[in-house]
Amino acid sequence: MKFKVCEDISSLGIKVVFLVIYSIDNTHYDDYVKKITSKFYDNFHKTYTQEDLEQDKNILGYRILHQKIGINDKSLIASPESLIKLIFKNNKLKPINFIVDTYNYVAIKNKISIGAHDLQKIIGNVRLCYTEGNEIFTPLGSKSSKIIDKNEYCYIDDSNEVICRLDCRQSEKTKISTNTQDCLFIVQGHSGISEKNLISTAEELRSLLLKQTKNDNNILKLL
Repeated sequence: MKFKVCEDISSLGIKVVFLVIYSIDNTHYDDYVKKITSKFYDNFHKTYTQEDLEQDKNILGYRILHQKIGINDKSLIASPESLIKLIFKNNKLKPINFIVDTYNYVAIKNKISIGAHDLQKIIGNVRLCYTEGNEIFTPLGSKSSKIIDKNEYCYIDDSNEVICRLDCRQSEKTKISTNTQDCLFIVQGHSGISEKNLISTAEELRSLLLKQTKNDNNILKLL
């Protein structure tokens, strides 16, 4: 599998780390990961407020990035902000599975967008490019597909299907289930997030996931 970030997307200041990890056991939870994530959410409201959210440079950077390309849909907010708002609303996130809960934790902790995709469900290669208006997208949790508007930046596979819309919404096609073993993680920043921060976030995610991985064959690539 090859990964590509189109030049006009790079000009927006977007940097991406593609992380591939094989042979993850997603059928149960590692005790250490369960402990640190539980402690993090227990302390979240003591250390982070709604005011902090509105002033957070990482969160604001995603908003500015969306404004640059004319995204006015208020439901399209970057995943870390969306997750944080869910915590404020429900006090915690509903457990899903080991992979999903682990990358959500790392995304919230670092205020950086992370998506995950079942590698076996991706067709061919993955590119991050502006849409042309003919790409298909089935939002996570939906049974119906839609055509994405022109000039959104999206992650697209060789079947011309969007696997992630902006840094906001993932697809039903590549969703993570308990049967998922091989996984592509997309760690995406903006001009205000350094390459060093992106890579350290990806490395943190990798170190946690390797606790339930049958081998250490994995790929990390910054574009």
